[in-house]
Amino acid sequence: MKKIINKLFVLGLSVLLISCNSMLEESPSTLTPGFFATAQGLEAGLNSLYYQLRNVYRSGASTGTDEFTMTDAVNATEACVNTYSNLLNSVNAGGGWFFSHINTCNGILEKGTAVTDMDETRKKVIFAETKTLRALFYFQLVQTFGPVPLDLGSGKLVYNSKFNTLSVRDPVSEVYEAIINDLEEALPDLPDKNDQKGRITKATALHFLAKVYLTRGWHNEAKQTNDYADAFRYANELIQNRATYGKELQQSYALVHAEGHEDDTETILNAQCTHDIEFGLTYGHSLAWVVTAGYENVRLDISTGSVAIVPRCMEYQRPWRMYIPTKWVLYEAFNDKVNDSRWDGSFRMMWECRASAENGISAANIQALADYGMVYGDTAILLILEDVIPPQYAGKKYKIFTAANNYYEEGAKHTPYMFPTLYKYDDTKRYAINDVSMRPVFIARLAETYLIAAEALIMQGKKQEALDYINPVRKRAAYREGMSASELADAEQAMTITDPNVLDIDFILAERTRELCGEGGMRWYDLTRTHKLVERVRQYNPEGSPNIQDFHVLRPIPQTQIDLMSDEAQKAAYQNEGYN
Repeated sequence: MKKIINKLFVLGLSVLLISCNSMLEESPSTLTPGFFATAQGLEAGLNSLYYQLRNVYRSGASTGTDEFTMTDAVNATEACVNTYSNLLNSVNAGGGWFFSHINTCNGILEKGTAVTDMDETRKKVIFAETKTLRALFYFQLVQTFGPVPLDLGSGKLVYNSKFNTLSVRDPVSEVYEAIINDLEEALPDLPDKNDQKGRITKATALHFLAKVYLTRGWHNEAKQTNDYADAFRYANELIQNRATYGKELQQSYALVHAEGHEDDTETILNAQCTHDIEFGLTYGHSLAWVVTAGYENVRLDISTGSVAIVPRCMEYQRPWRMYIPTKWVLYEAFNDKVNDSRWDGSFRMMWECRASAENGISAANIQALADYGMVYGDTAILLILEDVIPPQYAGKKYKIFTAANNYYEEGAKHTPYMFPTLYKYDDTKRYAINDVSMRPVFIARLAETYLIAAEALIMQGKKQEALDYINPVRKRAAYREGMSASELADAEQAMTITDPNVLDIDFILAERTRELCGEGGMRWYDLTRTHKLVERVRQYNPEGSPNIQDFHVLRPIPQTQIDLMSDEAQKAAYQNEGYN
């Protein structure tokens, strides 16, 4: 199975317009398009598409937005996505690989009709999953680049088995129409539930129909009169019938991102980054690394010298310390850290001593730390959001970092080793300390469906009704394990919004950060959807503020893709405005 999936992927890459330069020299795979006309080919092709979800959705921290900016540890290529410098023009911003996936979808849907050695019900499900995946790929494309080709060289959404160097970007309105058609056609044939992890169900199609309609509703050229109403209709269908679809919010926000809960009832779709051969090549992600502070550089001077009190270890991830939350996230979005558990459920502010032989600390240094008054498991590093250390921390053995002395340097790359660390992606079950994670990555979960419904109602002027979809998410956020009934009641009351007049798009964006901060790279899309990217980057991201311009609401078409085109007139007109 693994060998088949790999060949299918090569075939898709070798025949598509937008790809990497090396693909020009590739000849099509020995697997013929007729392979899709077999039961084995359909299953293998679909599995290869699920494998590609890992590549599509393994971006994390949403740097270059109001949520995350950068430290001095990033290189120029990584930095340009946050600073919006001219280097962004030449960076391969991704996207080309989507068309290989789309071509595989087209092959399954076109050639699979000839399959005779498969149960028809199973074939319908495969087609429905494939249409949903094609819709997701195109949804990412149209949000990222604007107009994109629906014609891959052989007609609208037809399987392409020969390399083509011509391309026409279809209008955004047509792309959205194709996305919606795929999702609505898929919906009836998808199962209500699926015991297999990471598989598409009716809940997936309903969630993304709601999100696609909502996104199109914001688009100045493509929007339709009923988009917000349709967005609410599909989101509400999922919410009101969530038991039918096997979906429910977790009782505690702390459990949403806890290891082992990736496939619980709140999950609508995730990318399975496992070693399971059924999903193709093993491939993980480094999402935890880039948002992890440099805790291993914090040292105590003791009798035996300078010793890392928290050496690099499995529990606290590999510390690449590239992306740091903005001040807006720390102080405004998460302004209520008492009643709202989502701050505690998202960011680490304390590290325990991990000095042990297993973590590379010598016996002499372990003893010296003990003599100092610190042993394995003691608090070792504490971050506080105040600028000055409060009196209650006087005389503590652990290292304390304040916001003023370590988190930020205005107008320059931040240089701290320690900062609040997003721990949603932490993986303590990696094979080795420096290994990537194989934890599944969230693509969609039910809490977002509630927020989509609320936004759709707000955009229709139905703010009072929107409270019924905002408050369940906020009520869940009030819960902490171990609370008494009275404590929970007080927290729920504090978290409940009673005045519908406070609901506007800035409130929704703040609520989305509180609930979804750093998840799935979706923040850039949230801000471009709502026409808030430029405004909020200028207001909250000090590195991006001087450079961001209106045209940055779309990413540049990768130059490597344009270079593959043979028609000079097409090449000259293909790039998005502002990037030429």
